[in-house]
Amino acid sequence: MTNDTRNPADLRRMFGANLRQLAQQYPSVSELCRQLGINRTQFNRYLGGESFPRPDVLDRICRFFDVDARILLHPLEALDKAPLHPAASALTEFLGSGPTTLTETLLPAGFYSVSETDLENPFPSRRRLLHARRLPQCTLIRSFEPPSDGKDSSAKAREVQGIAACAGHQIYILMSCRAAQNSRIYLVTRNSDSQEEYWRGVAICLSKTNANATTMRKLQLRHLGTKPTEALPAARTARRLEKPL
Repeated sequence: MTNDTRNPADLRRMFGANLRQLAQQYPSVSELCRQLGINRTQFNRYLGGESFPRPDVLDRICRFFDVDARILLHPLEALDKAPLHPAASALTEFLGSGPTTLTETLLPAGFYSVSETDLENPFPSRRRLLHARRLPQCTLIRSFEPPSDGKDSSAKAREVQGIAACAGHQIYILMSCRAAQNSRIYLVTRNSDSQEEYWRGVAICLSKTNANATTMRKLQLRHLGTKPTEALPAARTARRLEKPL
């Protein structure tokens, strides 16, 4: 039997201290709570060492900060740190913007409805649902191409992943299916004239085999929130209005 026995109060204090240190990476506790999906009052109880999170909430916190459940038992500095995401150093060194430059104000985490429109056509030619996930090292983008006749329709084949960064107020997103299929570059800025959360810009659609097939489209993003239920109507619309390109 171990002699290193700590009571629940000690463990709560340890977790609260570690969580405070992790939360310092973010400029606003309110924004952090929104990304985590945790009530602000309850989050403050965790920070103050007054209570433990449920196992599912602890798992959500650990995955968000890329740590493990030892944050209940040991000081944060005593834990093995996760390796830095390679995108973080690339953004800092080559693009001039580190992982914290793309703030929640510039591009909030959550779901986005995306519409691409041909330059000569007033009607959207492609709609998709996109999810932005904020990590301490970078902002990850994930989406799925719609099923297409004659092609592999598995979720793995249709999955789109990417990364978002910014230069000043301009946001750029690079994303692609596996093996660089259907690669896209989004260049957008937030629309400050509207009360709704809109971003407008261009989508550069790259061809893997033919540079002449690369196209540019007008682009609009609309933030839907952080809950999947808020994104379901947009997902249904994207599937219903999707046209093969």
